[in-house]
Amino acid sequence: MRGMSTARRTATASLAAAIALALLKVVVGFASGSLGILAEAVHSGIDAAAAGLTLYAVGVAERPPDMEHPFGHGKAQHLAALGEAAFLAAAAAWIAIEAALRLEHGSSPVEARWYAFAALLVVLAVDAGRTAISLRQGRLDRNAALLASAWHFGSDFAGTLAVLVGLGLVAAGLPAGDSIAAIFVAVIVLFGAYRLARQNVDALMDRTPTGVAGRVESAARSVPGVSEVRSVRVREAGGESFAEVVIGVPRLAGVERSHETTDRVEGAVRDSLGRAQVTVHVEPASADETLNDRVAAAALRVPGVVEAHNISVLDDPSGRAVTLHVRLPENETLRAAGDVVERLKDEIRREVGIARVYAHVEPSAPGAQPARDIGSEQPSLHRLAAAAVRSVAGDADELVVYRQGTRLLVVTSVRADPSLSVGEAHALASRVEDAVRDAVASVDDVIVEIC
Repeated sequence: MRGMSTARRTATASLAAAIALALLKVVVGFASGSLGILAEAVHSGIDAAAAGLTLYAVGVAERPPDMEHPFGHGKAQHLAALGEAAFLAAAAAWIAIEAALRLEHGSSPVEARWYAFAALLVVLAVDAGRTAISLRQGRLDRNAALLASAWHFGSDFAGTLAVLVGLGLVAAGLPAGDSIAAIFVAVIVLFGAYRLARQNVDALMDRTPTGVAGRVESAARSVPGVSEVRSVRVREAGGESFAEVVIGVPRLAGVERSHETTDRVEGAVRDSLGRAQVTVHVEPASADETLNDRVAAAALRVPGVVEAHNISVLDDPSGRAVTLHVRLPENETLRAAGDVVERLKDEIRREVGIARVYAHVEPSAPGAQPARDIGSEQPSLHRLAAAAVRSVAGDADELVVYRQGTRLLVVTSVRADPSLSVGEAHALASRVEDAVRDAVASVDDVIVEIC
């Protein structure tokens, strides 16, 4: 048993115990003539069959997922437990019928011998141990087959106790006590069969356990970046949970941020459920979006639009207008670009209901562009640009003059008071840009970093 899992070792031990108890009860039952003990012998024989089924089911359930069973084999545990329920119901029916016949005929040929009492006490000790071990391991592994066995063994304990009481009544001069105890055993067994069947049919029918969906929803909502939780579906099989969660994330979050949010939601749900497979589907959410966000989302829906920025919504007495910069592939013809811009305007109008839309088109280069630092070749350009920056924002931390093909670029980084707002910093950057353009007439673009 060294290579077995703990669950399989538990099931194997239960099988051995069930066989030994069944044999003991058969011998004592026939020797004493006790229907209660014989009923318990049948019960233990069914236990042995059920334990064998449990052992097989646990082995099947531990197999890894394969092409034909991508969700694993965990439902084998529930099928085994359902089989145990059927065995229990059949045993209960037989015990109840036989006991009723004995009561009807007014005979109960039972000999309350000392060895019958001793055997029942041994059985009680074994049943108590089997119940505790299977229950503990079943809860630890979330194993439906072992939990079914634990309930089965618990019903054995209660039934054996009832038989012991019945045998005591027979010894005290009440012959019907044994049959009454047998009927009590039948009721316990039948209740156990019903309970097992209900629980495992629920699992096989993918019923969501009570309260689990709410726990999963709370876990998903707690993740930053989740705007909405739109649906949750949870089922359990073989001690493992399977959760499907649909979340809404901001439309401008981007693929990478959305994927990161998805990973965090999966982790949060697993933490709330324990052993689980979690699937998260992401949908765009527009809740709490600003007007500028909605314009950007509409623009980025248009095929061919690489980027949208510098979005402004202008309030005018005659109605609102939208201005924005959009980047399109630099090799696009003006005719093709015009078609893209018209579609962009239509999308923005549909999104925010603003009729006047003005789009400034900028080229988007597909990759890195060759350029070189020409500060050492043309130091005068560098000096002019540096002086212009100094006149507005003090000495620059860094200033580079690039030649990119025929274009001249000045890139600079300047320090500012960290208490400035972003708007104030942008205004400072604009003044620096204007000063450099005034000083270097041939410059094509000025990039100012405020730090």
